[in-house]
Amino acid sequence: MFIADVHYHRGIREEFIAFLKDIDTPQLFLMGDIFDLLVGGVEATLEENRDVISLLNTVSQEIECIYLEGNHDFHLQSIFPSIKVIPLEHQPIYIQSPNGCIALSHGDNFIGGTYALYAKLVRNPVVIKILNAINVAHWLSSKIQTNNRRKKLCKKIENFNTIACKRALLYKNCETIIEGHYHQNIEITCYGKRYINLPSFACSQEFLCYKNDEFVTLRM
Repeated sequence: MFIADVHYHRGIREEFIAFLKDIDTPQLFLMGDIFDLLVGGVEATLEENRDVISLLNTVSQEIECIYLEGNHDFHLQSIFPSIKVIPLEHQPIYIQSPNGCIALSHGDNFIGGTYALYAKLVRNPVVIKILNAINVAHWLSSKIQTNNRRKKLCKKIENFNTIACKRALLYKNCETIIEGHYHQNIEITCYGKRYINLPSFACSQEFLCYKNDEFVTLRM
C-alpha cells in the first residue's frame, strides 16, 4: 500500500487517523509529506503531531512500514524507531516485482539549482538546532503552518505529462516509477517506462494498492 501527501495538521485532514486505525495491509509505504510540518529536532512540530506519531508507531509494530521523507517531513528516524526511514539523499529506493523493477521516491529528488541547496541547508543538523532554539512560543513553526494552510494543494499542473516523462528518464534501470510530491494522480507510459504520480491523500483520500501484480487506486 502506498500513501502520499497527506499533509496532516492537527484539526485538519483528520481522515488520516481513521485510515491508520482501519489499515489492513502487510506493508505500508509512506511516500512523503505525510505531515504538513514534522522535523526531527524541532520540538514544536513533534508536539503538534504527537497523536499521529504515536499511532504510526503503534501501526509499525504490526506491519512493515517504509517512510520516504518528503520536503515537509524529515529527520524522522529517531521519531519512528520501528519504521524504515529513507531520507532524500537515499532516494529512490528499488523494489522487485514479478513485472520488474519499481523505483520509489517522494518526488523532489533529482532537482538541482537553488532547490537542491535549500533542501540540503534546511536538513543540516546545525540549522535544525538553530531553528528549534529560535522557535520561542512556536512563532516560527506556527507561521510556516499558516503559510502551508494557504497553499492550494489540489491544483492541476499544466503540461504535467511532459514533466512526468522527463522525470521517468531520470530513473535509468527501472520499468516502473512511483512518486508523490506533485499531487497529480496520473499514470503515463513514455520511453518504455510506466510513471505513476500518486494521488494526494489530502485532496481525495485516495491511496494506491498493489494486488495481483496490478496497481489499484482506492478511496477511503
